[in-house]
Amino acid sequence: MAERSVPIEDLLEFPTPFEFKAVGPNQEAFVAAVEATARDALGASRTLERRTRTSRNGTYLSVTLSTRVENADELRAVYAGLRTVPGVITVL
Repeated sequence: MAERSVPIEDLLEFPTPFEFKAVGPNQEAFVAAVEATARDALGASRTLERRTRTSRNGTYLSVTLSTRVENADELRAVYAGLRTVPGVITVL
């Protein structure tokens, strides 16, 4: 049986706090690109709280950005942008 996709608007009530996570190479340029991509999608004035965590061997880095998302279009725009960041392995 095929799974049905549920619209994000049916799952979340906006505005809402939200966390975006991107995993990629352990490089400062990756961190900067993730943050810049989110700012481009949300606007430069949006508050972003950034946390990073390095993998056990130091090869990879996860970047978590916490913010307030005003609507589903903003959420989709951030995810679409994060998928284009050079070196990104996964986006959660």
